[in-house]
Amino acid sequence: MSTRFMTVLGGLSVLAAMVIAHPTSLSQHCSNFPRPEIAGASVLSISSAELNNHTVAAFPPILNQDVVGINVCEVNVTLSHPNANDTVHVQIWLPASKSEWNGRLISLGGSAWAAGHGPLTLAPYAAKGFAAISTDAGLDGNLLSPAGWALKDDGMVNTELLTNFASRSVHEMVVAGKQLAASYYQKPAAFSYWEGCSTGGRQGLVAAQQYPGDFDGILAGAPAIYWTKYVVSELWPQVAMREAGYYPSACEFQAARTAAVAACDELDGVKDGVISDLAKCSFNPFSLVGKKINCNGNEVVLSKQLASVVDKIWQGPKTSSGSPLWYGLNIGAPLDSLAATLDANGTRVGDPFFVARDWVRYFVKADPEFAVQDIDSASLRNIFAESVAKFSDIIDSSSPDLAGFRRAGGKLLIWHGEADNLIFTQDSIRYRDDVQKHLGNGYDIDQFFRLFLAPGVDHCGLGSIDGAVPTNSLESLVNWVENGKAPQEIAAASLPTAASHFTRKLCQYPLVAKYDGKGDQTIAASYRCVRR
Repeated sequence: MSTRFMTVLGGLSVLAAMVIAHPTSLSQHCSNFPRPEIAGASVLSISSAELNNHTVAAFPPILNQDVVGINVCEVNVTLSHPNANDTVHVQIWLPASKSEWNGRLISLGGSAWAAGHGPLTLAPYAAKGFAAISTDAGLDGNLLSPAGWALKDDGMVNTELLTNFASRSVHEMVVAGKQLAASYYQKPAAFSYWEGCSTGGRQGLVAAQQYPGDFDGILAGAPAIYWTKYVVSELWPQVAMREAGYYPSACEFQAARTAAVAACDELDGVKDGVISDLAKCSFNPFSLVGKKINCNGNEVVLSKQLASVVDKIWQGPKTSSGSPLWYGLNIGAPLDSLAATLDANGTRVGDPFFVARDWVRYFVKADPEFAVQDIDSASLRNIFAESVAKFSDIIDSSSPDLAGFRRAGGKLLIWHGEADNLIFTQDSIRYRDDVQKHLGNGYDIDQFFRLFLAPGVDHCGLGSIDGAVPTNSLESLVNWVENGKAPQEIAAASLPTAASHFTRKLCQYPLVAKYDGKGDQTIAASYRCVRR
């Protein structure tokens, strides 16, 4: 993850409160809300305020454009749980009038170590007419570190707050939101949706598995499904560099990625800077050895050490017998997020990804000083097993049993970038396969659960590379839920910051988009969904 993005994340807890408001009476009903009833929780307080012609300033990458002219009734609920010593804040923005409300409720997830982003995610949905909900899960709002809440005063893991972060807050926010919306509009929401990516995607799957009646539709992007496994495996690139005794520069990693993309780009018949058929891509990183590149004005000769590190990162961590322990990054994904380095007194050293580093320190080891940078293959395997044994029941969202969600009529749509640089694309494929096996091969899983993969797209489509990012995934989900029109494809487009601009269609897994051989290669209409 880039330094710029980490800086952005660090400022979100402050920016979430930085809005421009012009208070004018909107509705006589934005007051005296009854306290919602939430099983297992005590509501400590409830307050509301009218926000008229309200503006929330852009703060990329969470909110990329200003949202202006919002008219909402903001309601804040504070709650706690017995013996948890927690204080949870739930915020809902209700479009000010019935005419501005589209009749739908949407709960919005978080990212990294945050359960939600408050106004930064509430604003665009409220502007579209949704009653929108966010929660902090009782945490401190610091996306970059759980240091403020992970451990209790006695040094033990704070399992109550971890439970809030993992699952409990997902249910309670929508329970509160449904009651408040019904009170304000004098009728219940017609439909309830969830949307989130990364941590937010994991939260959505928690809802489908543990609270199957909460949502009619769930949109989960790049979900952190197998948390206890994949987060530890995010440290593998650091281990690979340490054991090789070589820490490539970002420039070297980019050279390897660029060469891989160039080698596999046209396997689908189109040259667009994107690997669209990973199954056919078998680029050998050792073919780079001896080639010269320009790194910031300096000539660098690509080495066997670089090739070996890249090869191991793509393979992923192994068991002691050499079998796969978990997944590696896909060919074409940026390498220097999980294999980040920094300069320490003139020496390049590893810089472990902050979520993985702090998961091991604060939870698996309950030791903020644990030397994550010293982990080797053997200790990684031990930490992997320890992580699963201690916390899979609390934070993993990998149960394949979606029978309750299916019976409730829920629809689940997952999308995942095939060049995700943080959460392995294979996780989402594995989960779909696990659900299919649980239901039995004779059951048509596509009746309620569809997966879409986005070639050349990085984590949550943040834009470090140039693939086509989904543009109408929520609309597709709403159409599926409310009109019974299951999406076979999702519209996608490259971002404005991309090197080249094109549209594509993302196909329902396991189909892929293939150029039909005629027409403009830069527009989605020239592609059709076919079997691999």
